[in-house]
Amino acid sequence: MKKVNVILCVTVVMTMILSCGGNHHYTIDGIVADDQFDGQTAYLYNGQTVVDSAVVADHGFRFEGKVEQPWMGTVVLTAEAGRAMLEFVVEPGKIVVDVLEDKLSGTPMNDSLSAYLQRINNADLRDEMNTYMQLYYSAPTPEVRADAERRYDSVETIAMQRVFDESMSFYEGNRDNLLGAYALGNAAQLDKMDYAELNAKVEQASDVVKEYQPIQVKLAQLKAIEETSAGRHYTDIQGVDGRLSDLIDGKLALVDFYASWCGPCRNEIRDNLVPLWAKYKDKGLVIVGLNVWERGDRASREAAHQKVMADLGITYPQLVDSTRTATDTYGVRGIPQIILIGANGTILARDLRGAAIEDAIVNAMGK
Repeated sequence: MKKVNVILCVTVVMTMILSCGGNHHYTIDGIVADDQFDGQTAYLYNGQTVVDSAVVADHGFRFEGKVEQPWMGTVVLTAEAGRAMLEFVVEPGKIVVDVLEDKLSGTPMNDSLSAYLQRINNADLRDEMNTYMQLYYSAPTPEVRADAERRYDSVETIAMQRVFDESMSFYEGNRDNLLGAYALGNAAQLDKMDYAELNAKVEQASDVVKEYQPIQVKLAQLKAIEETSAGRHYTDIQGVDGRLSDLIDGKLALVDFYASWCGPCRNEIRDNLVPLWAKYKDKGLVIVGLNVWERGDRASREAAHQKVMADLGITYPQLVDSTRTATDTYGVRGIPQIILIGANGTILARDLRGAAIEDAIVNAMGK
């Protein structure tokens, strides 16, 4: 009898162990309904780290593993015609991700996340935004281009407000879990909160929100923006051939963060910066083109920089970011970022575009 009890106890214990282990298991079945992706590799990322990979076959792939705590995963596929990616929650259970259709299902958090993503997809506004974007790039004159940009920005403002409101509502319903962290991170990316506002929410949040990496990155960016806002002294930048201070100290300076591949950057240079340089260079203004975010190795970046100068007729001073950290220093979220700095080193204005650039210059010269 004692022997039977021992065997029974061992069996019960093993069953419990196996059962508990099974509760941590996940499978991710991917759907990729496009022949071009068959034979390509699907990668599963946790942040910037690849944690798994699988070859796509018959329009599908599978990942399997164990997870102790849910985490935000991203599946990424690349083919000759393009790139596809989808975010979802890696949690125990059977997860289904339709990468090209942006659909998630199979587990509680992913079902909830899918419903949230559908609410913020702004399908009714995307076509209108695409129309204005195409007009922006094909505009025959600067005036038409500026009008297309204004129209695009107007619709985008409506779309982004929807996303912000829905994200904050979703966050309030999920303050103690990963979905809440994800939603607050999305809301923060829309730049409707400054450092103090976001930091106040994070300080009152659960640990999973406080420790969510995208929120920490955004807080650092907003802090950098605060420290380089109008009224603050500018922060120096190390370039390949010198420092920003070498070019601007004691002068009214317009600093343009740009890259050769950036269409809006090229348009600002062509339509505004080159003409403003010709108009004001003998009246005390210096313009500095700060080349950032160029792609490829050092030789490729240098070639791209020289080409854009020749293509656009740039003759004002240039600085190439040697440490590739200038945009972090200024919390730059997108380029072009055009900043006006006074002769005493005080930042007078940021985020200048179009006609507002010359208005700021004239205003500074008149003081």
